[in-house]
Amino acid sequence: MKIRRSLAAAVLLATAAAPVAMGATPAFADTTPAGQEQTDPAGTKVDEENRSAIEKLLVYPNDYLLTAPSDYLREAVAKVLAGTPEDRAHFLAVEVAAIRRDDARIAILRILGAGGPVVKKAAEAAFKSDDLEVFRAFLNTGQYTARAEDENRAELQRILDDPSSGPGVREGARKALAGTAADVEQFLKVGLKRAAETDDRVLTTQIMSLGGPAVRKAANAALSGTIEDVRAFLKTGQYVARAEDENRAAVQRILDDPNTGRHVREAAAKALAGTAADVERFLKVELEPLQVSDDRIRVSQIIEAGGPEVRKAGSAALDGSIADVRAFLKEGQFTARAKDKAAAEAAQSGSTATTQAGTTTVPASVTTTVTATTEDRNTTGSLAATGSTAPLGELTAAGAAAVALGAGAVLAARRRSRA
Repeated sequence: MKIRRSLAAAVLLATAAAPVAMGATPAFADTTPAGQEQTDPAGTKVDEENRSAIEKLLVYPNDYLLTAPSDYLREAVAKVLAGTPEDRAHFLAVEVAAIRRDDARIAILRILGAGGPVVKKAAEAAFKSDDLEVFRAFLNTGQYTARAEDENRAELQRILDDPSSGPGVREGARKALAGTAADVEQFLKVGLKRAAETDDRVLTTQIMSLGGPAVRKAANAALSGTIEDVRAFLKTGQYVARAEDENRAAVQRILDDPNTGRHVREAAAKALAGTAADVERFLKVELEPLQVSDDRIRVSQIIEAGGPEVRKAGSAALDGSIADVRAFLKEGQFTARAKDKAAAEAAQSGSTATTQAGTTTVPASVTTTVTATTEDRNTTGSLAATGSTAPLGELTAAGAAAVALGAGAVLAARRRSRA
């Protein structure tokens, strides 16, 4: 502790305190220290007064000390109280004033080390002084005034660092931060509120200009109200309104889709003409069941108009889940139609081949020469191409039968083609 005392005296004191003459009376003492002017043969009364004065040093706060009793002062007091009357008289006359000054400087140094910019500046100014009243003023009030300014400036800096701070608030904060402590305090107590209200109203106006019908309506109502209404809109109202706009847009897209079924379309139109709750209920509760119904109706319509493969695939889809129904509508119906088309084309091709196979064609090279007289009904014919001879009546009958058979086959083929 002696080392601490000597180091503190060397580092903290720019000039050592001038020794107080033996017998000087401390500011708080009501009596003259022992051994001065008054004579007490036993010395008891004076020493008791000195002892009482020393003990009062440890009762803080008091009018003499600038800081709470330090450990060094407590040790010194304990030592002199256990010493002689001369030790106590010397302590009061000389030592206690130096300890008081040293402790004040140490307290100022500690405040300087832990303080903000304003506190540091005030502490440095006080530390350089050798005036006890300057020490007292800083320790009793100055440090707190400086600390308040540091806190105010820190608050302004937090406002500037906040990305949600509006342009008006930022401008006012920067201006105050460049000014005095009074400027900073004035902005925080008065200017900040006004600037924040203006910024909130400006932001609400910007949101209104970019929003949908519900957002515009809610923003306009807020701007017509109090600042609390504006802030309620910024905190929650804008998002509720935006959700309504998005829901209504989703319902409109459903109505604009040409593939939307009749039941879905009717319910969507009804919801869109209602409240935000109606729209939300349609999207969350009603839409899916109605889509299921419309999709199944659509499959039934396709089955009714389709061929065998379409009917088969459509019926299988209706017997399955809604996923099967939608798979049929998306792809299955087209696959089935392709099969029906292929089967029809194959049937038409086979019918044409059958018709061509059943038709008889008489060669143009076959000619018939007929000679007939009224008197003789016996007829002689000859086949010029072959040189063969045959009765003319038989050839004529055979030719007529062949022509008739060919014509019938062609007619039958045309009727099948039209069918």
